[in-house]
Amino acid sequence: MAGVRGEARAVEARIADIVRHLDPWGVIGAAILSTLGLTPSILPRDWPYQGLISGLAAGFGYVVGIGVKLVWYRFVVSKWADKYPWLAASAWEPKRYRLLARIATGAFIAWLVGFVIIAVRWQRELASVYSVPAPSMSSYLLVVPLALAVFTLFLLILRSIIFLVRWLARRFPQRFRSTYRRLGAVIIVAVIAIYTVENIIPGAIVSLGDRVFTAQNADPDPDTQRPTLSERSGSPTSDVDWDGVGLQGSRFLSSGAHKDELEQVTGKPAKEPIRAYAGLGNRDSNEGRAQLLIDELERTHAQDRKALLLTMTTGTGWVSSYSAQAFELLYGGDTAIAAAQYSAMPSVFHFFGGGSQVERAGEEFINPIVDWWNSLPEDDRPKLYLYGESLGTTGIEAAFSGVRDIANSVDGILLTGPPHFNRLRSQFVERRDPGSTEISPVYAGGLVVRFANDVDQVRRWGRVPEEEWGRTRMLYIQHPSDPVSWWSPELAFKEPDWMKEDTSYSRERVMQWMPIITYLQVAADLPGAKDVPDGVGHNYGTSVLDGFAAIAGPDVARSIDSEELQRQFDELDVGIY
Repeated sequence: MAGVRGEARAVEARIADIVRHLDPWGVIGAAILSTLGLTPSILPRDWPYQGLISGLAAGFGYVVGIGVKLVWYRFVVSKWADKYPWLAASAWEPKRYRLLARIATGAFIAWLVGFVIIAVRWQRELASVYSVPAPSMSSYLLVVPLALAVFTLFLLILRSIIFLVRWLARRFPQRFRSTYRRLGAVIIVAVIAIYTVENIIPGAIVSLGDRVFTAQNADPDPDTQRPTLSERSGSPTSDVDWDGVGLQGSRFLSSGAHKDELEQVTGKPAKEPIRAYAGLGNRDSNEGRAQLLIDELERTHAQDRKALLLTMTTGTGWVSSYSAQAFELLYGGDTAIAAAQYSAMPSVFHFFGGGSQVERAGEEFINPIVDWWNSLPEDDRPKLYLYGESLGTTGIEAAFSGVRDIANSVDGILLTGPPHFNRLRSQFVERRDPGSTEISPVYAGGLVVRFANDVDQVRRWGRVPEEEWGRTRMLYIQHPSDPVSWWSPELAFKEPDWMKEDTSYSRERVMQWMPIITYLQVAADLPGAKDVPDGVGHNYGTSVLDGFAAIAGPDVARSIDSEELQRQFDELDVGIY
């Protein structure tokens, strides 16, 4: 117990030492940037994320303040100090300078509290736009202590880096000038830091997530029951072991409307939908799980159905029950849906871990099944469609080299909420037709690839004739309010086009681009991207049904009554998860 108290006192002493040695210039910079971090961004923010932003912004602001100080002394004080001695801090008494630092620190805290109170009003206004609960004043004041804690941790790390640079500089051969020794030390530390950020940290994130979540997602959900119908993987007639499909696989296979339920809500004849799934526990590799799916598709005679959907799961193996049921409803159950699990980790681990595992899984899962489909008689096989949501879109893109490959391989692709870093999406946006915007890009006249921002635009695209939007249709649906589609490292130092564009969607936002700050804000919007109503943020449920109709072609899109189909969907009790 005494040892714990001793460690606590040591930490307190270290923090007190940091506070005593705060530089007024740095504190002023911290105050300015932490205030800017309180401004609103894409979505409403809860206090923990705001505290993190403000603390990090204060840390970067402190560094900026010190940088300004160095410039001031290098170019102003060195030139005018003889005429105006008060310009140099060295002319001040040490006690006076320390007093100024303490006053600046106290003013910084008071400043932060004051602007947190103002920020509550901003967040309440933004919450009303998205019809979500507004933050309370009492909870949002917790931003202050959290921001100060993050700021202190930032300074601890910064001082550790400075200590490392000085330590390395002292160990360089003394025959080198001190300037070169310091420069060499800075380069070494920078290389180590970059390598750590780009390689070690992503690898550690994936490794940690794999260990933590594999065990949690290994077994079927105890609230689900093993399927009995032969059209489902995991049933008694299936080669897929029920115990190996995992948590998300069991939910996908045990849910969804059956033949009689589809007939009841539509009033039309229907077929029993086919659902095939391969979990981590069913095969040891992506290739093995892909082959197992092919075996399942052949066993269930999926080649005789009207439409086949390959859906790329998210990180945990989750298949959107909304998208699966929408696809089956659109075709009256004359469908087969296939999905395979490639990991047990939530998508956020892949998101910040680089996404290489997802891309590899997309190639190893999709290509064999597309090859199998291509081996079927062209005039006697189902239409082949692909669907991906969020990180699933990354895996689907990885299976294709470009538009020509897509047009020669499948009948249609629907991608919702694609991350900004997706390879093909980035190419389409960067090479968009002149005059089109980043929010609503047009690529190659929209002959194969189209983008939609909401369900109304999806419905308009669906009715476009084949002469304007070809037989193979690839549709991206990305909300202007979805941070997943707009967050990127480039936000830190470059204003993106989507923030400069004057569109009807841009009026929903009140944010302004600021170096570093906007990057932190949009990153903090990511965790709450689904905590908003359907149709905004990272929620695409109401667009999926019309999206499937749009990629099926104008004949299907024009023949359906979207509102009636949505009513039928709502009537189905399919256990949305």
